[in-house]
Amino acid sequence: METLHVVVTMDVEPPIHDTHPTATGPASWADSERFIRGYVDRASEFGFPVTFFIHPEVAVEQAGLFGELRERGCCVEGLHLHPWKFRDGVYQSHFGGLGENDMRAVLSEAVSMWQSAMGRRPLYFRPGTFSANDLMYRVLVDLGFRGGSCSLPGRVWPRMNAVWTGAAPDPHRAHATFRQLVGSLPFANMPVSVDFSRTRATTGIKWQEVAPSAASLEDNTLVGHLDMRPDWQEADYETIAANITKQVRRRGATVPVMNCITHNDNDYSDPGDRVCRNFVRAMQAIVNAAGAAGMTPVGTTLETIVDLVLAEPDRSFGFIHT
Repeated sequence: METLHVVVTMDVEPPIHDTHPTATGPASWADSERFIRGYVDRASEFGFPVTFFIHPEVAVEQAGLFGELRERGCCVEGLHLHPWKFRDGVYQSHFGGLGENDMRAVLSEAVSMWQSAMGRRPLYFRPGTFSANDLMYRVLVDLGFRGGSCSLPGRVWPRMNAVWTGAAPDPHRAHATFRQLVGSLPFANMPVSVDFSRTRATTGIKWQEVAPSAASLEDNTLVGHLDMRPDWQEADYETIAANITKQVRRRGATVPVMNCITHNDNDYSDPGDRVCRNFVRAMQAIVNAAGAAGMTPVGTTLETIVDLVLAEPDRSFGFIHT
């Protein structure tokens, strides 16, 4: 049977007392470690290793934890970065709002801090909020990154510089000048897996389902698709998983992936926690959806996905004059 690579990821944020009370992140370093360990334990019950994207301050504080998790088969070579959280807010911007000089500067500083703490450099990248611009991939390649999970197809969050309308939905080489396209750079991007059958929008109060044609692009409106993250207040994970799996097969993805995301701000060590229950339900839904589609779910890390994509032939589009 065809393989469905299940890549379970976590963005690891510093505690909110070091950033902002409304930001994603745990309340304390102790909570961070407990939530991370719980997430790994829950994922391992399904045979799924975890891929981590680690903010530089977390690498400094919890390098020992991630060294241990690396020995357990997790991928811990990912850098996560919100520029406005880094270096006491020197960079007052989301990642996609940076010009090239500032983007190179903040990444270089983040890599240096991360490497000093972990004893090796990060190889993979995910920008906070999936904030990005068309400079990003070339800068990442220049600075030695070989892959990442940088896009969330269908997300339209203009005020956070996160616009992924029409973005390539499956793992692919990045494009040098247009972030939404398949390209030929030596950088493999693994998008978050989304269910394109439904579109939701919010003005910051409550998410509501809308027709894609009615999705507003006004600055105060956030638009996106459902994915498998466990912290939705309400979500039919069985339907989402089934739809994503069918869509991956229908597209004929050369590297079929179910890429799931969360943060270290919920208690995955507590079976009674709502988000922990959702996570277990979501993982089971993926296993069931893969079986129903005639696919074998295989726990995989980003490292393997990057290797598979970079081994493929060039799939970029040629020039079309009309």
